[in-house]
Amino acid sequence: MNAATQRLLRESHRWLGLIAGIQLLLWTISGLYFTLIPIETIRGNHLLVEPTQSSPVTAHEIISPNTLVKLQPALSKLSLQEFAFSYRLGQPIYVIEDRVFDAASGEALPALTADEASQIVIQRAGLQPQATVLLTEVESDHEFRGGSLPVWQVQTETENARFYVEIHSGRIRAVRTDAWRWFDFLWALHIMDYESRDNFNHLLVQFLSILGLLTVFSGLALFVTTEMLRRERRSKTG
Repeated sequence: MNAATQRLLRESHRWLGLIAGIQLLLWTISGLYFTLIPIETIRGNHLLVEPTQSSPVTAHEIISPNTLVKLQPALSKLSLQEFAFSYRLGQPIYVIEDRVFDAASGEALPALTADEASQIVIQRAGLQPQATVLLTEVESDHEFRGGSLPVWQVQTETENARFYVEIHSGRIRAVRTDAWRWFDFLWALHIMDYESRDNFNHLLVQFLSILGLLTVFSGLALFVTTEMLRRERRSKTG
């Protein structure tokens, strides 16, 4: 291999390394963040405590699903497996699809108000809400993308956390903190999907992966050709 070919190989390796190196650096930084921050912290679970009931509920105070169906005939077409028992602000309830019923009386309950959603956050996290907003639609890159709507978004000061409270059951569907937002940003950089952040089988990431391999191969080729030229020079001078 002559010197001109080696120079071309060296220049190619330099530019390949510059382009691929930037993404390799982003992959390394994002991967480091993923390994350093516990996933429970990312999900905001450390801010939540198990709900406590103000008074225990005995079995005879709760009607059975069959009794509920008799009181609410419109539910007769549903399977009993779709009946979920839960608590909402200490009140026993049945959650069926997007409807909620008092588990003691069988009466249909209205959706949560903003004040009730705030009370749930106070009860579950011990944090004082700053603002509560009902979300009926979100952008594709919203931090609650993919979640069922509508939902109450409850903003708190601690860790800039937002709690997303399901309007019927009162279940906290998600907690978003600054740690999660950094995770989300770095995840987008990691998989190179800057919109939906859930697709890592696309041309851009495949192209950069191949470019990274070419950078490695060109470096190996450069090492081999450099050694070959060095030996040629030594043999001529020897």
